[in-house]
Amino acid sequence: MNKFFLLSITVFHLSLLSFLPNPAWSAQNCSTAKEFITSLEFLRGEKDLAIPENQTLRLANQIAEGCTGAAQRFIRVYGILAHSGLASNDSIATALIFSKRSDQETDTFTTVFKMSFLEEYLDLDLRSAMKLALALSVEFSGDIAPVRDDFSKLVNFCVRKSDLNLPRPQCATFAARLTKIGTHWRGGVAEPFMELLDYTRSSKGPGLILGQALALTEEVIAAGPGAPDNFLQAYRYAISPKGLTMTQQDALAFARKMANRKLVPEKEAEEPLKENPRKP
Repeated sequence: MNKFFLLSITVFHLSLLSFLPNPAWSAQNCSTAKEFITSLEFLRGEKDLAIPENQTLRLANQIAEGCTGAAQRFIRVYGILAHSGLASNDSIATALIFSKRSDQETDTFTTVFKMSFLEEYLDLDLRSAMKLALALSVEFSGDIAPVRDDFSKLVNFCVRKSDLNLPRPQCATFAARLTKIGTHWRGGVAEPFMELLDYTRSSKGPGLILGQALALTEEVIAAGPGAPDNFLQAYRYAISPKGLTMTQQDALAFARKMANRKLVPEKEAEEPLKENPRKP
């Protein structure tokens, strides 16, 4: 796989993202001078960039607008992208986005990108790795806190020979999809997914084959944070001789129904029918 083709990024799209506010910004926590100096010295030291001094000054000033930590966020993202073969202009444009974002988003981007791009993990091409890393960082609409760890755990779980050992492209889709499902979860989705998958494949549970277990577990996880517990309680009770004494197939159907049950909003009380006024 050719890792070093030049990637064409939509500059307009990236420039829009760069204007999104950094959640960490505050008047009391903005070391602009330090960020400007650090950025300028870094850019001057990057001989491969060959940027004129006036442009270097302008870029350093833009980076400093990201306040405390902006220079290091820029340097980290630029370094990993340039080293991976991304064109200098595109590396700068992307790094500038993260100079104005949070450390958490930057950590998530760099982790997802590396695990997507490196051969020992997902081995995606540069375009796909960039797209996935952006989707799970600055473009992610849910709780960003668990995303990095969720993605990392799911990728490792998927590619390890002792676990799922699925093809790399399939693991990329799997990890991204599950991580996005965790949008409404608190504390991450990877551990609950792996625990439930283990149960559905075990002799103590339904003992499903891998394909069936994966589909069922993802369905339950997608139903929300309370769904795994509902599924487990329902299945165990349904299959138990002291419970519903169902067959395995019926117990699974019952447990899926319990796991997928949503809260139904209370209906508005209907107004009582008004009697027609009597005619005089």
